[in-house]
Amino acid sequence: MPRLLLAALAAAVSLLAASPSAAHAATPCWSRVISDWTKDGQINGQYTPHCLRQAIKHTPEDLRDYSSIIDDINAALLGGVGTGTKNGPNGGSGNSTNKPMLSPAEAQRRAERAVPHAGTSDSIPNSSRTIPLPLLILAAIALAALLAVASPPLIQRVRTRFPRARPAPEADGS
Repeated sequence: MPRLLLAALAAAVSLLAASPSAAHAATPCWSRVISDWTKDGQINGQYTPHCLRQAIKHTPEDLRDYSSIIDDINAALLGGVGTGTKNGPNGGSGNSTNKPMLSPAEAQRRAERAVPHAGTSDSIPNSSRTIPLPLLILAAIALAALLAVASPPLIQRVRTRFPRARPAPEADGS
């Protein structure tokens, strides 16, 4: 009797353990990619390139238009093809296992070498504009529109003020 009870308990535990994986296997892989991304805006799982391409094809229009899901899937696709590493921004695409992590001090030194005086007043050019370029372009367009509207009355006024001397019509000599 205890042996039968132990076998029934083992069968029940194995059924419970297998049920989430069966439900997981029934979900298409593209749906798992989209679900993974919607949790935190990142693709944290490991997915095949085929699965990622299917996720791009099946992405809903609202996510496609108003989020970065397509860019994130493409980054996972480019970063993880053939590597077998974790996809996504925190996965294998940015830092592979054969490269050591940089210490904060070394990262700071490399950043200083790449962009000297970044974030300080020395990095601001002396000849910077005080008026933004889009504002200057908008002002030029407004001035052109104002001249186009005001030019016909101004032309008429100049013509009345300075009339052209027209030759008198010649009389027919018949």
